[in-house]
Amino acid sequence: MRPTSYPVPPLRRLCALLLGGLLWAGAGLASIPTSPEEVVRQASEQVLARLQAEPAVQTQTERLHALVDEVLIDHMDMDRMARWVLGKYSRRVDEDQLARFSAAFRGLLVRTYATALTEYNGQAMRFLPVRQDAEDRVTVRTVIEQPAGPAIPIHFSLHNRDGAWKAYDIAIDGVSMLASYRTSFAAEIRRGGIEQLIESLQAQQTQGQGF
Repeated sequence: MRPTSYPVPPLRRLCALLLGGLLWAGAGLASIPTSPEEVVRQASEQVLARLQAEPAVQTQTERLHALVDEVLIDHMDMDRMARWVLGKYSRRVDEDQLARFSAAFRGLLVRTYATALTEYNGQAMRFLPVRQDAEDRVTVRTVIEQPAGPAIPIHFSLHNRDGAWKAYDIAIDGVSMLASYRTSFAAEIRRGGIEQLIESLQAQQTQGQGF
């Protein structure tokens, strides 16, 4: 069976802007981040530092995936993201299914972001004031400056989990990444069930596909 692709229009092009802009958002590595804005800045700076030290990584799939998984995905709350993106179906899966889905979904995010890093063309990012959504939730608001075209707003939703700020969603030009995946995954589950969704995501990972 051919694995299902999960398009999040127009995510691929905007992810390239997103991650590329992040790479140029700061000027160097700092100490352990103490604010949500610093989490966003420093994660990107770590990626940039690695790519500057080892330019070949950008064209080596396995090493690029490992870099994204180690630096960027580590700053995301994968448990919350996995449960939210499954929506009502998260209450219908057992712990084993949830663990396998979470691992497969993480792989999808790694491949998506790694692809974005290979498409970056040098756009710059500007940070706006952080929006406080609740005592433990904030939105780090940024815009990607375009040389020929309007700026693109990109908002990072973070919450404080056990004393650390973790991202749980990214909205690109007003479109939530998780909401887009949630819609695609729900349609797949309705067609073939949660096991078919997990198997499709795992097949994509084996074949090195993105979305």
